[in-house]
Amino acid sequence: MHTLSHLDEALNQKEQALVQYVRYMREAQDSKNTDIAALFADLAKAEEKHIAVIRDQVAKMSNGHKLNTYQHVNQDNSQNSNYEHTTGDIPPLAHYDS
Repeated sequence: MHTLSHLDEALNQKEQALVQYVRYMREAQDSKNTDIAALFADLAKAEEKHIAVIRDQVAKMSNGHKLNTYQHVNQDNSQNSNYEHTTGDIPPLAHYDS
């Protein structure tokens, strides 16, 4: 679906812009230029709002089928887990007097 790929591209651009605005804000703060720092802080806040809206739309349009990388890894790990579950065979912790 082209709409999802366009939203993903827009999201990527917004995230890059956010990083740049924060960088510029910090540079302005370091040079004691509070007006410019405040301007970039406001721009960063606006980008954060746009990012939240785009993420919500991507989630709605993908019907939960599009997982991020961490969700894929967690899902794969939970489905292919090799952990053996034990019951009651765990020895008590040793008690040490100090």
